[in-house]
Amino acid sequence: MPAGESPAHLELKRLALIWAQANGYPIAAREVSLPNLRFRLDAAAYRPGSVRVLKFDPRRGAHRYFTVPSIGLCTLFECKASRADLVRDCRNSARLTERMKELTQLRAELECHLKLNCPSLMKGDGLWPEYETAAFEKSDHAPYLKVVKALATLSRQLHGQTKMENLFKWNASNLHYLVVEPDLVAEHEIPAGWGLLVREGQRLELRIRPEFKELPDETRLAFLHRVAAAGTKAVNREAGVDYTMIEAERRGMEPAVVEVVEE
Repeated sequence: MPAGESPAHLELKRLALIWAQANGYPIAAREVSLPNLRFRLDAAAYRPGSVRVLKFDPRRGAHRYFTVPSIGLCTLFECKASRADLVRDCRNSARLTERMKELTQLRAELECHLKLNCPSLMKGDGLWPEYETAAFEKSDHAPYLKVVKALATLSRQLHGQTKMENLFKWNASNLHYLVVEPDLVAEHEIPAGWGLLVREGQRLELRIRPEFKELPDETRLAFLHRVAAAGTKAVNREAGVDYTMIEAERRGMEPAVVEVVEE
């Protein structure tokens, strides 16, 4: 637990780990440092990938499909338990925020229009039509693209050079989630591309889906390494393993024993 961390912030990180693992990201850790970035993530998780490959099975004497591991998906979580913490990393301005709200409402209206009039954008991922999502980023609807561009510009003005803007700008993960307390932030204040998870009692509720960012395999593999390293550090701490013990084992020496002399 970092110095000065509030119980509310610690609880949001705990809920983020639960949500990640419940949603298909079994490899997860808190306090993850990313390669080539000076930021430390509140929580991060990884979903292993798999592909089906046609290979020869010598036992059957014929070709068949095998499921083999592949590079998976990365997701990160930034937790905000107070408005002051949120403002520091989002740099809100009243005028820009109001304009962001107007454009966000307009974007929602245009997306409803696109759902009704552009069936080719639908992903077919919902059991019922009203729950089906759409690939709006593939739309060539000029007014919609103009609104999206304006929102991106406003987001840069509001969040430029902050932790959240830089994490998204430098492709830190495939998915980025902001995890907050109830009534802490309005949906139009969320940085462009980020998803929103809001605490509801003892669980998190998904309010906004994040934008998916394509990442090269080496970036995702490095992300997995950092999550694993953070998890190992936590296990070492719980087991009472420290750096001096590891160094002593590496050099073939007995770990130093500190004797406590009672006066």
